[in-house]
Amino acid sequence: MSTAAGEESTGVGEGTGRTAVPGVASFALALLTVAGLVTGIALAASRAYEPATWVAYAAVGTSVAAVLLAIVALIGRLGRGWAVAGGVVGILANPLVLTPLLDAIGASWA
Repeated sequence: MSTAAGEESTGVGEGTGRTAVPGVASFALALLTVAGLVTGIALAASRAYEPATWVAYAAVGTSVAAVLLAIVALIGRLGRGWAVAGGVVGILANPLVLTPLLDAIGASWA
């Protein structure tokens, strides 16, 4: 794609109408997942099991939202770098993924 001045344009950035908001939002949700995970672990360690369970449910929900938004951002090429980071962190910080992963790592060291 050429601009009026004859310079080459990548098609992404200023003047193209594209935005990185979905990718950045995916990463923000992934960080919220990590915060929920840490909070849930702290609550469980202090024997507040019911609030820890609810925080874990919220962490799973934000993780799923982060991954789905990352997929949308990747397909739409809207902040792909942020989307990859958000998707990876969202998957790895998901309590349903992290618990068996840590269990497998612990079992391999035993």
